[in-house]
Amino acid sequence: MKPFRERNPVIVGAVSLAVIAAILVAASQVTRLPLIGGGPTYAAEFTEVGGLKKGDDVRLAGVKIGEVSDLQLRGDRVRVVFRVKKDRDRLGTQTGASVRIKSLLGRMYVRLEPEGPGTLEKGAVIPVSRTRAPYDIVQAFSGLTETTQKIDNDQLARIAHMRS
Repeated sequence: MKPFRERNPVIVGAVSLAVIAAILVAASQVTRLPLIGGGPTYAAEFTEVGGLKKGDDVRLAGVKIGEVSDLQLRGDRVRVVFRVKKDRDRLGTQTGASVRIKSLLGRMYVRLEPEGPGTLEKGAVIPVSRTRAPYDIVQAFSGLTETTQKIDNDQLARIAHMRS
């Protein structure tokens, strides 16, 4: 066998680049491996998702069991695609999902609510009838402002005066 120093440097460089490229391709696909990258992928359809983003947590009973891998706009709905790494057997056939606020800074997560017998099939889509959109505090306060502006203060004062 020829010593390494005596080999053609162009061929050594080409083989090295091919090996590095193969390693990079394999590393980019590692999340698809069942033992390393996580388990099956599911989806849930929502009417709105607030500030949910790719990479946000998926939780079951407060424990992170996966993460959001994609958000897709489908007409008037948003399909949230997520991968679950563990506790898949706890997801029944009637499992629901909701988008919740994780922190005061606006971070969101998907909360899974396991229901029903059996196990949710790999690739299943949780329909919008079993999902809940996040509570929007800004919208709630703007509705409160509109409501309080309609209060007749003079009439309220008269009622308060009559009771005292």
